[in-house]
Amino acid sequence: MLSRSLAERAARLECGRAMLFIAAALLGSVAPGGARACAEVTGYERLSDWIGWARLDTSVRAGLASSYDRSGGNADYCWYEWPPGLQYGPGICTVRTLTGPGVIHRFWMPHFTANHHFVVRMYFDGEVTPRIDTTSSALLGGTFGYFRAPFVDTFAGGQYSMEPIPFAQSVRIETDNQVLPDQTLVRHYYQYGFSTYPAGTPISTYSGGLSPTAQSKRAAAAAILNAAGQHPDAGVGTNVVTGPQSIAAGQSLVLADLAGPGVVRRVCTSMPAATDDDLTALRLIIQYDGTDVAVDVAVGEFFGAGRGRAVYRGLPIGTAGPDGYYSYWPMPFRRSIRIELRNGGDSDVPIAAARVEWQPIPWSHDLCLLRAEARMTVRGTGDEFHTLLTASGRGHYVGNLLYIEQDSGGLTMLEGDDLVLVDGELLSGTGAEDAYNGGYFYNWTKIQYDEPEGPSPRSATRPLCGALFVHRDGAFGHGRADQYRWYIADRIGFSSDIDVKIECSYGQYGSIWRSVAFWYQQPPIAADVNDDGVVDALDGSLFLEAILGMSVDPAAVKRCDMNGDGRADGEDIALFVASAIP
Repeated sequence: MLSRSLAERAARLECGRAMLFIAAALLGSVAPGGARACAEVTGYERLSDWIGWARLDTSVRAGLASSYDRSGGNADYCWYEWPPGLQYGPGICTVRTLTGPGVIHRFWMPHFTANHHFVVRMYFDGEVTPRIDTTSSALLGGTFGYFRAPFVDTFAGGQYSMEPIPFAQSVRIETDNQVLPDQTLVRHYYQYGFSTYPAGTPISTYSGGLSPTAQSKRAAAAAILNAAGQHPDAGVGTNVVTGPQSIAAGQSLVLADLAGPGVVRRVCTSMPAATDDDLTALRLIIQYDGTDVAVDVAVGEFFGAGRGRAVYRGLPIGTAGPDGYYSYWPMPFRRSIRIELRNGGDSDVPIAAARVEWQPIPWSHDLCLLRAEARMTVRGTGDEFHTLLTASGRGHYVGNLLYIEQDSGGLTMLEGDDLVLVDGELLSGTGAEDAYNGGYFYNWTKIQYDEPEGPSPRSATRPLCGALFVHRDGAFGHGRADQYRWYIADRIGFSSDIDVKIECSYGQYGSIWRSVAFWYQQPPIAADVNDDGVVDALDGSLFLEAILGMSVDPAAVKRCDMNGDGRADGEDIALFVASAIP
């Protein structure tokens, strides 16, 4: 009996070994997240590839070159890579030297600053002659080369260009610091957002023109921006439609309960009769796999609706779509997703209609789950920051809606800088309205009159950024600013952790800071034995070593205990294979 038992065990082990080698072969053929084969990178495809918004790619690293005050103060201007320190006099300055391959996705200045015609020179790949040699007023004013709308715009006291500027090896950005004839320093505020890619990524350096491939990709991205409010993807899914009804106090209305794998293409709701109280009481709840609540946010704050805010058409979210409020964020799900509206108030909330569109898709390990989190800070003594997001794991941050209000001080709360700490690297901004592509308190100071919305606008909205409501009572009375910014082409990937904050120390005590942050996060993968975010043949080898007793790494052995019985053995094989193969 004993020899038979040993023989059966040996047979099971050999069978399991065969399964593992088969799995390893299969895993070796699966393109892992962050290593998908791609054509030449231009920068436009990160915007036009809708399902790509949800795909993990931690090999692409986000960066920000800005004029923030390196001393920790509030003089967020005229700071450069070289010369060091705050520059008070005229002279040539190096803004930043970037090592490629990479793409500059965003160039921003306050409109007031750009109108001083700051020099913009870019030297590529070690060349001694700049390929870009122009001024801020030309580049940001839409008169330089092919840099045009909808990628270049003037917006509420700010000007920005989101025309991608690719570089294969390096780019050195140079400018001239300025003083006026009376020796007054011209405050040079600037931000350059960029992404760097792994060595060998096919990127062609900016040449002054666009290749046929780049022209085609630019046209696709421009069409999406110009059609903001419509779905950015041409695909068609299955609609789950809810008709007019009222959601009773304390009750929920399930909009969709779906089995995967699949992707939700849109979530829409029409609520023309809803009051501000209704939009606060009614919460959008999105749950994955029966237990993972990824979104639990008031409808008004999630969509940017109510409280006198502008009706707008953002690219991923807005309030003026064909079906009312809309979210076009891709929401992949592996097993299931449940979307509901829950009334946490004391009275019924009417809705005119709701719509969830979805389609089945194959699951892959580089697909991430959409998450959104609401936070609030009431500034008290010692409070210096409002935290929008703290997350660990792997994923990418894609933006936020931020709502700020104070009883006095006007709009001075917008002096605070935005800060993103991603995998230990700090990206420092220059001011709240700057982060949202505006400037000078959204054109209520240093007023520029040659703007689409004119001086002191109550609102200004664009596909990727907007001021939904800006107002102050006198220079230092009641102040309020509601805004949004989406990072899609310039999304900020993280491999271990991310912390997104904004300084609230310039707001009055009692000022109220509310936000909804959006990000994508890779779900845990049991078969990712070495915890690198991908599943490949190496994980198969490590697993085989563990179940054969050859591993000396206790942590790896523990991760190979798929069934939680305290040991890694042949009984874990089927679970490993099921987790490894999408």
